[in-house]
Amino acid sequence: MKLNNFVRSLVFYKPALAALLLALSRLPLHLGFLVFFGMIPLFSFFEEKPRIKQIIRAAIVFGVVYGLVCLHWVSLVTWPGFIGMLLLFGFYFVIMFNLIGTIWKLNPKLKYPAFICFWLSFEYLQNFGEFSFPWFNVGYSLGDYLTFIQLADIGGIYLLSALIILVNIFIYELRNNYKRHLITLITVVIIWAGYGFIRLQTMKLVKTDTQVSIVQVSIPQDKKWEQTYLDTTLKYYEEFTALAAGQGSVLIIWPESATPLYLLRQPKYKRWIIEQVKTLEKDIFTGFPHYKYLGPGDPRKYKFYNAATRFDRDGKIYPPYYKNVLVPFGERIPLLNIFPFLWNVHLGQANWEYGEKQEFYVIEGNTYSPLICFEIAFEFLTTRMAREDVDFIVNITNDAWFKRSAGTYQHATMTKFRAVETRKMIYRAANTGYSLIVSPTGELLERSKLFEKTILTAEIIKCNSNSFFTKYLFWFPVVFVVGAGMILIAGLIFRRRLTQKEYEKE
Repeated sequence: MKLNNFVRSLVFYKPALAALLLALSRLPLHLGFLVFFGMIPLFSFFEEKPRIKQIIRAAIVFGVVYGLVCLHWVSLVTWPGFIGMLLLFGFYFVIMFNLIGTIWKLNPKLKYPAFICFWLSFEYLQNFGEFSFPWFNVGYSLGDYLTFIQLADIGGIYLLSALIILVNIFIYELRNNYKRHLITLITVVIIWAGYGFIRLQTMKLVKTDTQVSIVQVSIPQDKKWEQTYLDTTLKYYEEFTALAAGQGSVLIIWPESATPLYLLRQPKYKRWIIEQVKTLEKDIFTGFPHYKYLGPGDPRKYKFYNAATRFDRDGKIYPPYYKNVLVPFGERIPLLNIFPFLWNVHLGQANWEYGEKQEFYVIEGNTYSPLICFEIAFEFLTTRMAREDVDFIVNITNDAWFKRSAGTYQHATMTKFRAVETRKMIYRAANTGYSLIVSPTGELLERSKLFEKTILTAEIIKCNSNSFFTKYLFWFPVVFVVGAGMILIAGLIFRRRLTQKEYEKE
């Protein structure tokens, strides 16, 4: 009896091993290659035709191990949010594992298409709703492999994820038909790498004379909002902005909430930044908190926003951009509009309001549009920008919340993929790092260290055309959602027929 219990408990080592391999591939350990083996333990697990209870437990084990190893840094921001994330994604994995397990049992011929479609649907659907947190995409494990990420300009991060799963399948199937699957595997890898090599060698890029700088002054999170430290913060920005202006940059980018005050609502500090742009004769783009007064009849009185805007050299203030996508639990409790009592729940979140549109700005004939922090994870935002023919993208972020954890690395790595998907240069300004300047090829042109006080500068580089992904295949991930639906329907029909045959036999 004890032996049987021990054997039953071992069934969960495979989901745990899969979660560990996939999680390690996302850490700053340069182990991204592990992603090509991370799915194999799951294939083996489903091959054993586990019962529903085993699948549920396996899904929970997978979610917990992945969360603890890969996403532990969320606890540095909010412990309740971290626990909530583990519960939420545990629920998601339970659904996905059960769908995969059902098809694996009912129709083994569809097992791999089902795995790919259900997994990619899960990655894609993370982008939507107030619980959106698209951090589980396995394609991000390829951040160190510039050649292999170039295909993102055709199918985005989702094509990379699909190819990773295919490689896992071919490696797993080597046990059945070694020669055939080895040849297929080698062919896929050669075509994949070959495309990336050719694109890197032949892509036509145009280097402009317009120089842009990022200012990173690394204000610690525990001091950032202290009133006694405000003068020091502003002095740092004055000093480093003047240095950047001296290098010839026409646009100087400060990070998210660079000025820890209501910049547009406090006349003293609004005059301060206008004096800077006029004196230096340079534009400044910066993030700041902002609010709108709702009037005496509204019980809330104010709406608060995570905002950013451009101050030009003539002292003009442009319409602010309000962050469109907010971090669930970190920046806003989900479902506030449905359950108003949640306004009284305080987990350390800000409860910002959602912005409703994108803003566009022009510097010396070059159009750019901003993203704030977490929004770099959403390819539909950068795709929308590219389709509006921006010349480059600005991403401002804080990241001081994550200290020196893997969260800073994972967040910054996403910038490479958005640059390749859109073939647009991205300037990423972070409070404490990593600040980056990324070319349209995904190459890091400049990179700061964590908690370094520095200036990053580079001329704007343009790609002469939009990517295939942004022009034509921005809908590509929907293919997997439709495929998942069709496979599910086919599975239900097959189950009904099977049940009917069993009934007729009786």
